[in-house]
Amino acid sequence: MTDDLRGERMGALDGIEWDGWTHSYRPAPDWRDRLSSKLRFNTDVDEDLDAITFEVLRNRLWTINIGHGDTLTRMSGSPIFQALDFNMTLLSEDGEIVMGAPFMQYLNTGSTLLVRYVMERMSESPGIEDGDIFVANDPWIGASHQMDVCVAMPVFVNGGLFAWVSNAAQQYDLGGIVPGGWPQNAPDVFSDPVVFRPFKMVEKGVLRMDLEEMYRRQSRTPDMVALDMRAQLAGCRFAARRLCEACDEFGARAVKAGMRRILDNAQKAFARKLERIPDCVLSEVLYFDENLPGDRTTHRVQFNITKRGSRLLVDNVGTDDQSEGPNGFTYTNFVGIVLGVTGQTLLHEHTFSVGGAERQIDFHPLPGKLTCVDHPAAVSGGVLNISSCYERLRNIFTRLMINDPELAHDASVSGPDTPLTVIAGTNDRGNFFGTALTEACGFGGGARSHMDGVETCGSSSDPLIRMPNVEDSEQFYPILVLYRRQAEDTGGAGRWRGGVGNEVAITPYRAGGIEIITNAAGQSVSTNQAAGVFGGYPSPTAHYQMLTQTDLAKHWECKHMPRTVDELERAERLRLRGKSNGTPFRDGDALLLVVCGGGGYGDPLEREPSKVGYDVAGGYVSADAALRVYGVAIADSGDVDFAATSRRRNEIRAERGRWRPAAEFFGEPVPALTSPATGAPPRPVHEYLIERDEARHRVLACARCGVVLTDYRANYKLALLVEQADVSLIPTVGDPRVFLDEDMVFRRYCCPACQVLMSTEVVRAAEPALAEVLFT
Repeated sequence: MTDDLRGERMGALDGIEWDGWTHSYRPAPDWRDRLSSKLRFNTDVDEDLDAITFEVLRNRLWTINIGHGDTLTRMSGSPIFQALDFNMTLLSEDGEIVMGAPFMQYLNTGSTLLVRYVMERMSESPGIEDGDIFVANDPWIGASHQMDVCVAMPVFVNGGLFAWVSNAAQQYDLGGIVPGGWPQNAPDVFSDPVVFRPFKMVEKGVLRMDLEEMYRRQSRTPDMVALDMRAQLAGCRFAARRLCEACDEFGARAVKAGMRRILDNAQKAFARKLERIPDCVLSEVLYFDENLPGDRTTHRVQFNITKRGSRLLVDNVGTDDQSEGPNGFTYTNFVGIVLGVTGQTLLHEHTFSVGGAERQIDFHPLPGKLTCVDHPAAVSGGVLNISSCYERLRNIFTRLMINDPELAHDASVSGPDTPLTVIAGTNDRGNFFGTALTEACGFGGGARSHMDGVETCGSSSDPLIRMPNVEDSEQFYPILVLYRRQAEDTGGAGRWRGGVGNEVAITPYRAGGIEIITNAAGQSVSTNQAAGVFGGYPSPTAHYQMLTQTDLAKHWECKHMPRTVDELERAERLRLRGKSNGTPFRDGDALLLVVCGGGGYGDPLEREPSKVGYDVAGGYVSADAALRVYGVAIADSGDVDFAATSRRRNEIRAERGRWRPAAEFFGEPVPALTSPATGAPPRPVHEYLIERDEARHRVLACARCGVVLTDYRANYKLALLVEQADVSLIPTVGDPRVFLDEDMVFRRYCCPACQVLMSTEVVRAAEPALAEVLFT
């Protein structure tokens, strides 16, 4: 996309009122001018803070956030809290995120928005006082969705507002038309869980019982929600108390100086890293399936990052308009995705101080799009699409980081989408339950630039995510877990492969009645999960499979526990859609959940045959995928047949050599060489591309064979060979037409000279060749 076109599109943002009512809330540049004169700040700093004291304070603040998280898990009995589906932040007096925590990364970046909304709109009435705690779950203010309730507490020191502490956590049930809070059939927000605008639940240290009663009344499980809320309030009070103790010990001016330096250091480090990377525009396209259950169309999403000097500009040009149903998310999440990925990739050594990075990022999403929906869009049931975008944005950052040798070492590929399963019903005592089933959260990690992804490590957006013990799940819910195991061929193939995911099978046990709600993100069940980079394959689809009227009882009579559902006789085997409500789950039925791993990195033909042999022996890769994708032949003995492998890989390269020229395939002209030579030395800009001078021009050339491909500023894909095939070419992926009417394809691009695989993409068949990176 040209700067002129982007500027024209961004002009559509002029005059938009980001007030948190129709459009999301965004503080205007002059938001501080609307603060009440009654609100006094404590901003004194110690200008001479020494380095040792600073490091002690930095680690003290980190432990405060960790303890904040421990408080939530210790006080709440919710299994969601036990899985660490929350995050907490420590903020400056004016709402900059000084430090986050190693939990769900995008979840609490809305704390800045909530805190600034409270200061701008509520500092006069009802006022902000010592001991107050504010609560909100409004997605157009600062919540991820209604179930992720945000809590923020001002911290006063010596009578002045010194800082804020905040947490956001997934509560158990807050109403709506479907138990558990993920209604897939909600046409708009009025069928979602209840929305609470920011309000003061604790006033000068005293809990407002009338407001707590009002809050509890909205839930099917009021006692559990009350416990969740008390845990979140206690977490803020814990963090505030510990912060005040640090001020007593070190002096408030020293602590304030430490907070300022954390932000400044993160900002400077982020800016320096960006300056080492050439200016460019990077884009990523993905799709959301099903705006409502049964919808058979896809919905396009595009993220664009423009890198100029030491700044990033992020927009959503190319994204479809919001539609009926829970398929999009609000501005809070657009920002949270970018800041969360930034914190994990380019600022991992700065303890998630994303407030410093935010100073260098300009957010320009167009409202009314799927990635910045306006009120009254349904948002709760589609919250998992946030994770899809989060993971795909990692690939943009990998393409950014590969331009610098030091940063390239930290580059990682996206993890998979999140195929959530919610179970709701009653146990044999008539007690209601409704919650996300976190048994299947053992996703595999994305490949790295120098190593394979981690097997069944969980979501990359939540570094400390937990898979529950089987006994805990069986204690909380009327189910039995038949087995959990790592699933073959669930990681993306590549020179470095994605880690594999897991599969789990469950059955009802002493249940009054259970229904299954499926909530798959992105295209989890139709085309693929994680996307690969630099020729790496995507990971395949997830599976929800219901086996009805099985013979489980006969197995138990024989004291046998099945190790795979294939051992079971059944009436039928159903594939559930990505979005569904209310599938009955009866005695004797079995539910199979298969989740996948991360995307692959680099051409699979460059993977060492011995590593592929190890993968086959370990059950990570099938012998069929080894031969078809990696070109590695496994002998009957289980050893690698190196002679057959060499022949097979030569055959694959010969097949690639017969692919069509991309410029011809897409009907676009071959880019001319127009960029002038710079005299600069050659520089890697891709795993398989280098920029260098060729006579009078700056060009992009193949890093493997050296052939000149195209102009430095051109879409390099148009200079490659391309094949467009069915997505079933990806191991274990079935026909997406079971779920979709649109034609989805798997494209592979290779060098026309040496046939190294440079790029892959899963797209609509009519989609042009996406310019994933354009240097400027």
